[in-house]
Amino acid sequence: MTSSRIRWVLLAPLLAMALTATGTAGAAEGRTAPARTSLPGGADATADGGSPAPATTLQSAAFAAEDSCSRLPAAARATVPDAVSACVSVDGGRGTATRTKTGAPAPAAADLAADDPGDGLGTEFEPDADDPEPPPPSCALTSQGTWTWSRTGGLCLNGVEVTYTLYDQNGKTIGTGLIQVNSTLATSYKSLDLNETITAKLVRVTGDVKSLVVKMQVGCGAGCTTVTKQPWYGASEMTPGTEKTGKTKYSGDAFAADTTRSSFRTSYKMYVTMPGATPVDPNASWSSPATGEIRCDKEQPRLRGCVIPTDEMPVLSYSQSHEKYGIVVPIYEEIMRRRGTDVLHAVNQTKANANRASTCTPFTNLYPGEVGKDSCDEFPPASTQEGGQDGDLCAELTPQVVNGLWSAPATWPTRPTSGDETCLRLHITQRANSSAGGVLGSLRKYQRLVDGDPFRIEFTA
Repeated sequence: MTSSRIRWVLLAPLLAMALTATGTAGAAEGRTAPARTSLPGGADATADGGSPAPATTLQSAAFAAEDSCSRLPAAARATVPDAVSACVSVDGGRGTATRTKTGAPAPAAADLAADDPGDGLGTEFEPDADDPEPPPPSCALTSQGTWTWSRTGGLCLNGVEVTYTLYDQNGKTIGTGLIQVNSTLATSYKSLDLNETITAKLVRVTGDVKSLVVKMQVGCGAGCTTVTKQPWYGASEMTPGTEKTGKTKYSGDAFAADTTRSSFRTSYKMYVTMPGATPVDPNASWSSPATGEIRCDKEQPRLRGCVIPTDEMPVLSYSQSHEKYGIVVPIYEEIMRRRGTDVLHAVNQTKANANRASTCTPFTNLYPGEVGKDSCDEFPPASTQEGGQDGDLCAELTPQVVNGLWSAPATWPTRPTSGDETCLRLHITQRANSSAGGVLGSLRKYQRLVDGDPFRIEFTA
């Protein structure tokens, strides 16, 4: 049944107050239920299709670094006799911390629904294998001299300036070299490997500095293994206008005993010398920001991966017009309205199994001889902290569309709804149930939701 043919109605007072809204809905599942008492109370549904998925907010942090100085090695002093020491300093250039939106919106969770009731895990944890992949991480280089990152988009450093300064015996500057550094680090929802590209460009030199040798080494904190420490090897000479680009690699696989996740920062050392200098080099050091810690986990049934948690919560989006699960969305929305919040919190699979049993056991199948025609759909979802309420305290309903009219009657005449319930036990097809669960499964999968993570839930037409 198409969305243009389904109307939302207020049932007669004898059938109790119905959940109603003006406009249209695309719920395609329809059936006749044993009773006609509907869920009381209701919120209006939007008629404009709802708001689109928000663009990802980039977090930013100002750059912080360390400087160092050392006596100039004899080999370099032979080239520049007056030089006795050199300093390497680093700063963020002219940048300021910002928060911006990326140009491309994140994929809406409603577009990632699954329909796989037979995998044994529950679609709230493992959506279909044919779910569309999210776009690859694209770390946006924004303001110069700042770190920027998003939950799934990676971590960037833009336009950091490393200055090499040559001094004579009186402390007078007799030459400088300016190096600009960019780096982009990509995370993955399905891998513990983190790949980074680092670029260093010698922008200019002055005075007695004619060229420089630039080397780098990276590292990471506890919970992480540095796989490739140097983006480039060798000590080739750089002249103004030339640049070096190379890749480093980390693995978030160093989980401490009895833990399932780790958080860490990356660190960097840049060694800059005059040609002919000895390996004991002055260096500049910096680390990724404390507010942009990378988190890797092994808490999902099949995939291990990493994200960079931010203060912007992932969004679970349900659409009333979805052809598979749309019939349940108005009821979900009403329950969240009653709960007075749009925030839920993820739990692990063990807790989710207990929650599901608490709400859906026992459960009477309305059509025991017809496979997939009836199943128990609990809401709030079992895989959230808010799920797992005693099923006897939840409204037990059978959403349906009859003659183009949507309603959600109580399943049993002997158990009418009170209008105060804050949880649901729904009778819906396995197809609709798996699809609704798959939306959350996709969010959990691609956003790496772990036990305790908050997320927002939104409803659209």
